[in-house]
Amino acid sequence: MTLIPVWVLLGSCVVVMAVKADDRFPRISTSAQEDLVTYLPGIAKQPEFRHYSGYLSGTTENTQHHYWLVEAEEFPEKKPLILWLNGGPGCSSLLGLMTENGPFLVQRDGLLDYNPYSWNRFANVLYLESPGGVGFSYVKDGNLTTDDDMTSLTNYHAMLSFMEKFPKYKGRDFYITGESYAGVYVPLLAVRFLENNFKDLNLKGIAVGNGVPNRIFKENAMLYFNYYHGLLDESLWDDLLASCCTDQCANKCMFTENKSVQCMNVVAAVVSATDGLNAYNIYAPCDGGVRSSSGRSFRPVSESQYLFNDNIFLKQKRKMQQFSSRFVTSCIDDTNLLVYFNNPKVRQALHVDLIEVPFWDTCNQFVTDTYGHIHKALQPQYLNILEHKVRTLLYVGDVDGDCTFLEHLWFVEDLELKMPEPLKQWLYLENDGTKQVGGVQKVLYHNDTPLWYVTVRGSGHMVPHDKPVQAFHILTRFIQGLPL
Repeated sequence: MTLIPVWVLLGSCVVVMAVKADDRFPRISTSAQEDLVTYLPGIAKQPEFRHYSGYLSGTTENTQHHYWLVEAEEFPEKKPLILWLNGGPGCSSLLGLMTENGPFLVQRDGLLDYNPYSWNRFANVLYLESPGGVGFSYVKDGNLTTDDDMTSLTNYHAMLSFMEKFPKYKGRDFYITGESYAGVYVPLLAVRFLENNFKDLNLKGIAVGNGVPNRIFKENAMLYFNYYHGLLDESLWDDLLASCCTDQCANKCMFTENKSVQCMNVVAAVVSATDGLNAYNIYAPCDGGVRSSSGRSFRPVSESQYLFNDNIFLKQKRKMQQFSSRFVTSCIDDTNLLVYFNNPKVRQALHVDLIEVPFWDTCNQFVTDTYGHIHKALQPQYLNILEHKVRTLLYVGDVDGDCTFLEHLWFVEDLELKMPEPLKQWLYLENDGTKQVGGVQKVLYHNDTPLWYVTVRGSGHMVPHDKPVQAFHILTRFIQGLPL
């Protein structure tokens, strides 16, 4: 169908074109029953729990967010509701569902296995693809431009739409969770709930895995992390301290605050020294192998791509690199997901077989490239959340070189909360029945409301994927209000 631009039409013709334009888009279901998934391809035995897939309107009906709700395995009417968001920005939350904490795990043969550590064992979990244009979500007018505040607003309206479609969740305990750049989405959405005094859901807590609570801390903690893990030459580190930290403590220097050419040159060398490593888990291999920095390669998506933007040397290096047209998550093989979600039978089963979304991808390049990063330090938002007595969990895999444990430690210390006890180990029960050290924890308080800082020993960026037993332990204890 050839579309005539509306601006060349007059009078009643405009109305006719508006109707035709609307006719291009499918009718969005208004009831949960229409979104019920009755058969899911690729799994040997259909699940006994109910799950729903469909669309929720964003700020306006122009934006349609795809959601997938998996109800709890047992007594879903008594279990809390968890919202899960992946980051990017611009990457699909179905990554979390199918590779981390959802009930299904996609395999290399395009089939599904059940996940014994799915979070729907203790909660109803809602996966939302956000912002518009990510995954199966779409924007009718094609304008995918967004930023931190616009994303929190459209996510808030998507939740209003969810409550209209699923009124049975009214009054339910509610937790907002996510990982990576969702570490920005989550607190901003929580604050929006609080500022609007939203009563239909009982916001009890937020939980963020390997997030981005403070951009300046993140950039500089990455450099310390690499040095502490033996990835930098001693002379290079000495050059960094000498060039950037003349007036700062060497144990906590904000290197990137020094805008001298000499400092930026050394920072660029330090950042480049770890090229080829899997930044999401420095001890894991890089799927597909190390790609040449000078040759043509897939374009990696990671949190670090929008960092160090003031550094003239790194900006020039990025400009000189040549990439193929498709984004991939750095060092992560997403072939299984692409095969599964672009299977016509799967798309039909999930009610997303739409011409508006001809191809599902893990991340949307335009959204990532054009996204507006407004909130670079989230201390005010976290303090606001704690002031409203909303419990907070920051858990972090301690071998993630992208969103490091050190960044999070600096962040919680900067909040200046009460800390009755020092950092200590936490234990969990392994599959063989033995107690093992899961990592370290620190519980801080704003009045009587706790903030948990928890590391996960040996885990990278995606904790529920790398350490599913430990992630399950942390989340169940947090939601049950029990000590770790």
